[in-house]
Amino acid sequence: MNLLQALQQGIKRTWQYKPMIFFLYLLTFLLAAFVAYPLKSLLESTVGHSMMITDLVKGFDYTFLNDFKNAHGDGFLPIIDQSIVILILYLLLFIFVTGGIFATFIQQPQTYNRSIFWGQSAEFFWRCLRLTFYFLLIHSFVFALFAFVFYTSSNGLSPFTLENEGTIAFNFKIIAPIYILVAAFFFMWQDYAKIFLVDQDKTWIFQSLWPALKFIIKHLKQTYGLYLLNLGIWFVMVFINYWISTQIEFNSENAIWLSFAISQIFVLFRLSLKLINIGSAVALHQSTQENLSHS
Repeated sequence: MNLLQALQQGIKRTWQYKPMIFFLYLLTFLLAAFVAYPLKSLLESTVGHSMMITDLVKGFDYTFLNDFKNAHGDGFLPIIDQSIVILILYLLLFIFVTGGIFATFIQQPQTYNRSIFWGQSAEFFWRCLRLTFYFLLIHSFVFALFAFVFYTSSNGLSPFTLENEGTIAFNFKIIAPIYILVAAFFFMWQDYAKIFLVDQDKTWIFQSLWPALKFIIKHLKQTYGLYLLNLGIWFVMVFINYWISTQIEFNSENAIWLSFAISQIFVLFRLSLKLINIGSAVALHQSTQENLSHS
């Protein structure tokens, strides 16, 4: 199976099990609303009648945010605490359904099956949680390594020791793409480790880590190429989203609602791309295993 065929299978299976997309969207929307509503209430009670709020919806406004923080910073603290709690809850819920998502793509029922989704979510929750923790350590190490290289190559980011401030921007343009490519490998490894974990019902995490690593190294051209293809599609979607958002003039309530509707469409696309990435990886893995069994 080539990369385009795997991607096509990922799209087909994601559409086949689209209730998972709508569930993830509902989960994301509700948790975001819990954060947005207190912030909305705070803004309405402080600067709701100010013309500055019109400038804020156009995009990032450091002057407004800095003045608002100085005047009403105490009101932000409970919202920040609540946001942290909701973010942790969201991550835990997403980890919980990970087993169900992978199991659905692996078992390939004719249609979305609640018993498979929820049953396997509960079955693999603790194992997926441990796997996430291990990879969190790996991702943190990789990020820290590249941050250290960037920091030292930029002379500690000190303007007094740099001959040219453009050195920081130049180093970032060099190091950031390399970091993305390296980090992508470990995110890909994490996905295939979940495939082996769920597909073979491994009890111990390392029983899925090493077989997954061996698999992606043996088929590096297909696995890494497929992951970069999915990542490239994601970057294109982000660019399109940014371009559309810059074309909207926030001079009316209708424009604000239009921007909100477009943002929700892109949230759905983002969640769909996440499942397409999983579905295409599962399809590639299954196709490779079938070819090995027939040879």
